[in-house]
Amino acid sequence: MLIALLCTCSGCGPSSEESQRAAAQAQHAQESAEHAQEAADKARVAAEQAQIAAERARKAVDEATREINRVAEHIEQINREREAEGD
Repeated sequence: MLIALLCTCSGCGPSSEESQRAAAQAQHAQESAEHAQEAADKARVAAEQAQIAAERARKAVDEATREINRVAEHIEQINREREAEGD
């Protein structure tokens, strides 16, 4: 305790300017952290929306694949019927 008091009195402790600079840096770091958190939150929401869009796209592809297979099967049936009529 006595050493800290002596350092402060003799000028070897942090000056007012250094304390203000440290406080400003701490405030800047806090603001940066808040901005980073906001950006992370926005990125999370965007990722969730992208996941939803990807799921919709997958369902659309699945539906299109089923329709293509249905049409291909129908065409094959028509071709078999034509071949049977030609024989």
